[in-house]
Amino acid sequence: MIGAEDEVHQALSEELARLNGNERFTVAEFGSIGATIWRLYRDENGTPRAEQPRVRPSALKDPRAFYREVDPALIVRTAAALPDDLLAIVTAARGVPVHQCRTSLEDQVRRAITESPLARGYELAVLKEVPAGRPDAGRLVLTGHQLFPPGVTKGHRVTVGVRCMPTDGTGTIFAVVTRDRQPDLAPNDQPLRPVQIQSAVIPADTYKLTAVLARPGRVLLEGLPAELSKFPGSWESLRYQVPDQLAATEPVHLVCLVDLTDDHQPDEPKPWPDRLALRLDRLTQLIDEVEATTGRLNVSVVAYGPHSVAWRVKERPVTVCAWAESAARATQELRKLASRRRDERDYLRAAQLECALETVARHLTDQDGRPVVVTAGGRPPHPPAMDTRTTIIPCPDRVNWKWQIDKIDTLGASFGALRDPDARGEIWRSLGRDVKATVSDTVDMADFVARLGLHQSAQTVPFPFVD
Repeated sequence: MIGAEDEVHQALSEELARLNGNERFTVAEFGSIGATIWRLYRDENGTPRAEQPRVRPSALKDPRAFYREVDPALIVRTAAALPDDLLAIVTAARGVPVHQCRTSLEDQVRRAITESPLARGYELAVLKEVPAGRPDAGRLVLTGHQLFPPGVTKGHRVTVGVRCMPTDGTGTIFAVVTRDRQPDLAPNDQPLRPVQIQSAVIPADTYKLTAVLARPGRVLLEGLPAELSKFPGSWESLRYQVPDQLAATEPVHLVCLVDLTDDHQPDEPKPWPDRLALRLDRLTQLIDEVEATTGRLNVSVVAYGPHSVAWRVKERPVTVCAWAESAARATQELRKLASRRRDERDYLRAAQLECALETVARHLTDQDGRPVVVTAGGRPPHPPAMDTRTTIIPCPDRVNWKWQIDKIDTLGASFGALRDPDARGEIWRSLGRDVKATVSDTVDMADFVARLGLHQSAQTVPFPFVD
């Protein structure tokens, strides 16, 4: 008898390493309850597999029939006392190694498979555009980006930057693939074969994807904002979903202006929920809706409040919280604004709206996409000079809001307003000239976005790109 589990592990590992093509080998466990036979082989992807073949009962009673039919590479004995038939087979081992172990053969087979090196390299299925200068420039090609070369083992990890595009309800496909070996084809031309196919519904964005080899045939993918699940469809159906090329989409620059002051009077009860919370919530909904319907999106967030007019009240200037950032970053900055605290001495009759528009006009270019300006607030701007009709204090910098809107308008901007219920005046008619809604009402955000001209026919791009 040969002892110790490590010798069984080494023997199984060596046998697995020798497996090629359709080759197979069997191993047997003899225990107190009888015999268990395992057949090990590699599937079409080179992944080691184990199955229990059917063995005629008569072969387990006749040593010659057993070694002829089963032909084991080794036998593991897990019981000191064996049935007479099995003991006779062990006694007639005829050069087949017999190992005395406490660990079941099933556990040892599972460990050997888990720790065996990859026989073939693994790749991530990705899309690439044919480069300019070639006859089929711009065409999308489904190919692979290497994750693990042959020979790596459990625990090996690699990080890849991926760019995901808008998809349908199935989400983005993350498929680990290998190559269908065909000697007459170059390695990069060999067809992809799926090892595992998973999907997740995630925003169109760039991500750092970390792939960890759990075992041959199983790769863990980390770094995505949603959990991956097994894709229920077929590999062939996915291949047919790849568009010929990316649709030419107009980039959009969504500029969100938000008044940070909750402008009810301190001695009056609030007739509706916190105004600032409503404004921030509606802008967040807006960004989500635009992101879902627009291929290329940049988002800016500009926050404004009251001018300082009271004695010893420090001026809080207009703040550019985010400029031409991703939708996720812009939403994150909006959430931070919810913690702003009001000063009881704030001037509530007007807001720095004219200065916020001047900030936008100064920063805005056509490089970040077609501008769409949406303002969430309700107070009027400060006039550029004393207004005897309204008696609102003039802007300290004498900014004229009409001039700023004219400057923004020269870039072909669309304007939308998410107004407070009591918003009035020419400014809010101008800011809501394309679409307007009241923040305290239920807003049909899909219709709001459509009226801004932002509904684009979404193109489904199922696989990620590699940056």
